[in-house]
Amino acid sequence: MSQIWLSVTLVLIVGNFVHQVTEAVDQSCIIPHESERGTCVRPQDCPAYQNITIGDALGSVSRLSFAKTLQCPTDGESRICCPNSGSYDTPELTVTFLRKRVRRGHSLLRIGGYDSCGGPVFPGKVFGGPIAEIDEFPWAALLFYRDVHHRCGGSVISRTFVITAAHCLAGPSYTRNGPLEMVRLREYNTLSDPDCIVIPTDSGNFEECNEKKLDVLPKSIIVHPDYDPSDVQQYHDIGLIEIENEVDFSDFLQPICLPGTSASPSSNAGGKRTFEVCGWGRTDFFHDLHEIASPVKLKTKLPFLKPSICNNAYSSQNLQLGPGQICAGGNQGEDSCAGDSGSPLMHNDRKYDVWVLSGIVSRGAVFCGQEGKPGIYTNVEYYLDWISDVVIGGGNRIEELKN
Repeated sequence: MSQIWLSVTLVLIVGNFVHQVTEAVDQSCIIPHESERGTCVRPQDCPAYQNITIGDALGSVSRLSFAKTLQCPTDGESRICCPNSGSYDTPELTVTFLRKRVRRGHSLLRIGGYDSCGGPVFPGKVFGGPIAEIDEFPWAALLFYRDVHHRCGGSVISRTFVITAAHCLAGPSYTRNGPLEMVRLREYNTLSDPDCIVIPTDSGNFEECNEKKLDVLPKSIIVHPDYDPSDVQQYHDIGLIEIENEVDFSDFLQPICLPGTSASPSSNAGGKRTFEVCGWGRTDFFHDLHEIASPVKLKTKLPFLKPSICNNAYSSQNLQLGPGQICAGGNQGEDSCAGDSGSPLMHNDRKYDVWVLSGIVSRGAVFCGQEGKPGIYTNVEYYLDWISDVVIGGGNRIEELKN
């Protein structure tokens, strides 16, 4: 595909949680069931890790849970615990006792009559692997079409609206793969229902499960009126899906906050803001695996970049970012490919301790994970007036979070 990411990819492998590691660069780490310590390395530098996470392997709760425990704590590039022996002895993690999950309470711009948006925000050090927590980013949605191999992502912004990219709802790809048949909410692992994860503790391993998946039907599709699928620039790549019935919010289904004027990435980032993106993108560890989609919700960090950097990176395609676009990513093997098209680009608003929807995955390089090839995202703040007009017409109201 020479122009648009119709299914933007995630170039990361998965993982989460390794004990007693301070810095995750070539540091030793603990591997479950093994006496010999491993070493924290990049996922793409560990063949043993690739072997246990390829294809549908992560559909197994015990395998997914094991891979999640291999994640090394780091504030930077993803690191996982790799065995020095060349392979993992027992790449499974099983339940030793049952414990019910503890429901969390939590409290920019929000839509509708609910008490909170953009939670939960997990405290403490950020772990370096990209498997999301089972209740992390509970607004993430999956869009399914007539062609079951074609998917897009989206974000819940109210009980009746999901926001996504316009090219997921209109244009040649939509004509070829559509129509949109359903929107899936409360998704974590596409290979199981309900989804569960085994969590290790000092007293044993317990299983945490979410609610069953929720498939909802689209009532109406609204594409930004200025979006032109034939325009190579892909300006105004934003759309809304109104669903047939209101949904009930829970720990596993919540709306994300919309940005206020103070949350503008262009005005506030100063070149230092870090975003996160999540989705079920394709696990392009090496180019020979780029067609394998992740069954599990993944996440990764992306640095904010000045528009001129994207303009230079895509000068051969004559691309020029407009005010309704954001440039982010561009680190090799990690973040120039972010997730399914339409998925959320988010930042953590520390004042309110919530996640804010900064952007929407729009387009990027043909091959993922290329150094110096950042992604291009739709700037949600730029379209707040249009979003407000649509959702208010749909019976929602917009409120601003107060101090």
